[in-house]
Amino acid sequence: AIAHASEQRIGNFNAQELANTAWAFAIVDTADRGAFVKVLSARAAEMGLAAFNGEQRRHLHQLFLSVELDANPPTELLAPIGLRDACRQAMADNEPARSSK
Repeated sequence: AIAHASEQRIGNFNAQELANTAWAFAIVDTADRGAFVKVLSARAAEMGLAAFNGEQRRHLHQLFLSVELDANPPTELLAPIGLRDACRQAMADNEPARSSK
């Protein structure tokens, strides 16, 4: 139900709203999450990477990763490679520096 309601409005979402929705779907276990990721990914690609800051890209990455981990067997990639890579890199860039001790 939430995915359907979001799909109806996603064309009007700005980057922050899209990222918040992605994060929510990353932590909620719902059967229709995979279909929603396709819609969300298309909207994110339409907006372009420049629309998203690092935190927003990390939220998107969490959703992409959670869907991949839940897929059994693994499904096709639900987001364009460039979008997935940029979101993954945002997560990697945010890792705390490791101590040299």
